[in-house]
Amino acid sequence: MNKFGIYMRVGIVGGGISGLLSALALEKEGYEVVLFEKDKIGGLCRSEKIDGYQVDIGVHAITMLNNGPLIRLLKKYSNYLPNFRSYGDYYIRLNNGLHKIPVSLQEWLTTPIVPHKDKIIITTKTIDLMSMGFEKDTSVYCAVKGLGLSEISLKFFDTISYFLSGEDMRNTPLWRLFTGAGYIPEDDILPFIYEDSKINPMKSILIKKINPERVRNILSKGFLKTIKDGSKSYISKFISGERYSTQGYPLGGIQSITNCILNSLKNTRIKYEEVISIEKDEKENSYIIGTNEDSYNVDIVVFSAPSRILPDIAKNIDEIKKLENYLKNIKYTTSLTVWFGIDEDKNPLKYKGSEIWIDPPAWAKCITNYDKSLAPEGKALIGVSFVNKTEKEAYEAIEKYLNIDVEKTDFLHVQRAIPEQASCCIGQFFVYPKVSDTFYIVGTDADPRSMGITRAAYSVDVMLSEILNKKSL
Repeated sequence: MNKFGIYMRVGIVGGGISGLLSALALEKEGYEVVLFEKDKIGGLCRSEKIDGYQVDIGVHAITMLNNGPLIRLLKKYSNYLPNFRSYGDYYIRLNNGLHKIPVSLQEWLTTPIVPHKDKIIITTKTIDLMSMGFEKDTSVYCAVKGLGLSEISLKFFDTISYFLSGEDMRNTPLWRLFTGAGYIPEDDILPFIYEDSKINPMKSILIKKINPERVRNILSKGFLKTIKDGSKSYISKFISGERYSTQGYPLGGIQSITNCILNSLKNTRIKYEEVISIEKDEKENSYIIGTNEDSYNVDIVVFSAPSRILPDIAKNIDEIKKLENYLKNIKYTTSLTVWFGIDEDKNPLKYKGSEIWIDPPAWAKCITNYDKSLAPEGKALIGVSFVNKTEKEAYEAIEKYLNIDVEKTDFLHVQRAIPEQASCCIGQFFVYPKVSDTFYIVGTDADPRSMGITRAAYSVDVMLSEILNKKSL
C-alpha cells in the first residue's frame, strides 16, 4: 500500500534513468511497480564493456551534485550512492593550447579565446541584456548579431549553443545561455516554459516547490520584467563568477548510477517487452498496457519513453489527444560519439575536466582520468561527442585537434544516440510531468532545467511531488 493506505499498481514505460528513478521512489513509497523496457536497462545512463574497455553511452558530466534532483532522490530512496569524483573545468582547445571557458566578467576580460576588442563588446552587452531584459524567444544569435564580433567569437557562441541546447545559436534561446552560465536561476525561467504552452499551466505542486509568492509575482510581471527585476543579482553573479552547482563523474562510469538503483530495487518487476499500446479502461478506471508479449492492468502510468511517440500508442486517452500536435512536434538532436583507446603515455587529455572544439562543435573527455579501471592497464579511454556529424567528419576532427588517427588506435567504438528527448531550443514544447491524476510523463522532454541525467531527475522530482501529495491538495 502507498502512504495513503491505498493499493495502487504503477506501470512505468521505459527503463532509462527517469524510469528507474521513478520505479525506485514509487516502490519505496509502497506502490506495486512494473517497468517495461524493450532494449537495455539504463538508457543513456549506461555503459558497455567491449574488448577490455568500458564505454559510457555518450560523454557525461553529472551536474548539481551539491543539492540537485539526482542526489536528493538517491539519498532519499537508494540503498547505495555512487562515488563521484570532482569533475574539473571546461576548456576550449585552440591552436595555441587549452583555455578555460570564460564565465565571469574577469574571465571574459582576460580570456585569450576572443580578440581584445570583442571582450569589451561581449561584457558590455551581457550587462546590458540583464539590465534591460529580453524576451523569452530571443536567440543567442539575435543577441550577438550586429555587434561586429570577429569570426572566432561568433563560432564560440555557436559552439557553446550546441553544447547547451543541441542546436546552433539561431535556435538556442538566450535564457539557456544565461542559465547555463549560472547568471540566472533556472527557476526564474521555469514558470514561463509551462505557462506559455497553454495546455499545461503551472500546477500548484510546482508553485509550492519553488515558492508560491515568487512564482505568482514572476507570472504576473511577465518574462521581460522578471529579467529586469532580477538584474541586480544576475549581474552580481556575472561579476563575481559565482557558480551555482558542483559537477562530478562516478567511479565505475555512468553505469554505476544505474547499478545503485537496480541494486536498491526489491519488488519492482522488470519486463523486457516493447509497449505497443496504452488504453484507458473507463469501466475499471485503470489502464491496459499492451506489449509485444502480453497485456497488463495498472492504476497509474508513468511514461518515461520519448513522449513524441505517445499519440501513436495512447490513441484513446483524451489528455494525450489534446497534446498530440505539441508532442509530435517536439524537436530533438542526434549525436555521434567516438570512443578510442590509446597508450596512456600518448594521452593528449591528461587532466580532469573536458574540452570543447569549435569547428566542428565537439565535446571531448578522457574518462580514465577519473577511473583507470575503465580501460586495460596502461591505456587511456577518450570519448568525443559530435552533433549531426558523420563518422568521417568526426575522425577528421579528432586528427585535426588531437593529431590522432583513430582508425589506427588500440580500440575504436562508435555510438549514435539521441542525447535528450527534447532539445532546449526556441519554440520547444516541454510537457508538464502531470498529464492527469493517473498519467505522468518523465524524462528530458518533461523539464527544461539543466541537462541530461540531471534534467531527467528534475522531471521525476516534480512527478513524485504530484503523485505523493495529490490526496492533500
